Amino acid sequence: MAVVEPDVAQHHPPEEARQALASLQDADKSALMKVAKIYARTRQTRYDHDDLLHEAIARTLEGSRKWPIGVPFVAFICGVMRGIAWDWRNTAVAAEVEELAAGDEGSVSAGIDAKKLIALFADDPIAQQLVIGMMEGARGEELWESTGMTKVDYESKRKKIRRRIEKSWLGDEVAKNETSKK
Repeated sequence: MAVVEPDVAQHHPPEEARQALASLQDADKSALMKVAKIYARTRQTRYDHDDLLHEAIARTLEGSRKWPIGVPFVAFICGVMRGIAWDWRNTAVAAEVEELAAGDEGSVSAGIDAKKLIALFADDPIAQQLVIGMMEGARGEELWESTGMTKVDYESKRKKIRRRIEKSWLGDEVAKNETSKK
């Protein structure tokens, strides 16, 4: 009886990624730079778009990010940049929350509110990314491009976010009113 291996995605070896990188056309390089600028602009970190693109390439060439067979190289690098940008953003937000916690009382409550707002969408990673992007000052096209959504999907998700925030806040207000009546 033969042992069946679990479905494992096939990946290009790092050397093939190196060759794909060397054979990129100017239009591909320009597209990668444009995507890097979008992801770097919507993520408040100390890194710029060049750092983001170089980090994506480095992780691919060292093999820590594996390029799946059947995925275009440029699309893969864009996905790697997106993941790195979110990692860097999460690190920046964590550092910011720690700074706020060390600050004065007003800053502490602002940090806690931001943390609670992010936690409110723990079950929906896309909504959470949008909320974080909004807190960072990103708007409209920047947000839906950074999440890979269409404008219609983005608007729908925004409504969901607004409703959940209203429900959460109004729920707190109703609970406070009920307690004060007693």
